Amino acid sequence: MKAVNIIRLGLIAFYALLWVGGVMSYLFMGGPPEDVAWTAPIYLATAALLLLGFAPASERIVLLIGGLIGFAAEILGTHTGFPFGHYEYTAILFPRLFSVPLVLVAAWLLLFAYVRQMTINPLIGALWMTAIDLVIDPLAAHTLGFWTWEKGGWYYDIPWTNFAGWYFVSLLLFAIFRRPAELDFQAQWLGLSIILFFTVIAWGTGLVLAGSVGVALLVLHVVCMYQAKSPPGQRTLSATSATTSHEPGFDNPDRSANTITINR
Repeated sequence: MKAVNIIRLGLIAFYALLWVGGVMSYLFMGGPPEDVAWTAPIYLATAALLLLGFAPASERIVLLIGGLIGFAAEILGTHTGFPFGHYEYTAILFPRLFSVPLVLVAAWLLLFAYVRQMTINPLIGALWMTAIDLVIDPLAAHTLGFWTWEKGGWYYDIPWTNFAGWYFVSLLLFAIFRRPAELDFQAQWLGLSIILFFTVIAWGTGLVLAGSVGVALLVLHVVCMYQAKSPPGQRTLSATSATTSHEPGFDNPDRSANTITINR
């Protein structure tokens, strides 16, 4: 087994351990013990390392820039209240730069990478990102204690400006990067696992509305994956010389003539 595969499997195993440990600790212990508070930032950092380390080369710079744009928006938000509203990070997520945890770069790029796999439509992509935050924010601001809001709102005491800000920043990301993303199953399962993580904890801690949004997002993921595999109207298959295995060049590993395009 190649060294890169061993590293990848090790990171996946470590991520899975943190995922299960995080879910179990919040469901049955009210949160991780104080001596393992480092697991929260390491969980996001590990996911980002898995994503960037093994993503298609053309996607890495796009995702990294997307994460940095989201991080810049967080810095602006914590210091001015725009575009999310007035809030402050607690000591749980560390280290920080300009009062914002560095792992927020990872959080933004992970969600951006996931939704880019689902759609490249800016309006739909921004709405999808905002819907994910409807699941994450009630837990992160209260149960997990990652940040606190200065003023509340009707949705789990979170101001509406937060979700307007998420839509605005996400819309900016999708408007800048209009090129379709390369197919990346790792980005898909990492994003899905994060949504599942918060959905399970939401239901386990009685946040029914947030948990219901999470279930809807999980169902939407399944529907999108099913439609992507549906033949008519979903795929255009161009195989100029694949009618028989005896045609010249069929066994050539470079099959650039055979392309599959999924219309999204």
